[in-house]
Amino acid sequence: MKAPVPCFECGTFTMELDLTLDHQHLACERCERIWCARCLGRFEVKISGEWLKRQRAAALN
Repeated sequence: MKAPVPCFECGTFTMELDLTLDHQHLACERCERIWCARCLGRFEVKISGEWLKRQRAAALN
């Protein structure tokens, strides 16, 4: 079961939290931040266009 989650930085709902997992990392496509859903730590990682394309393709499968 997945639920939309607002980004803690920009506030947009581009992330989904899987309620069946204990530890996961959420990526905001707008501000390009990675959030850890377990510890709520922020890691600033540049998300490449190639990674986003693969992520979208994987979601379709």
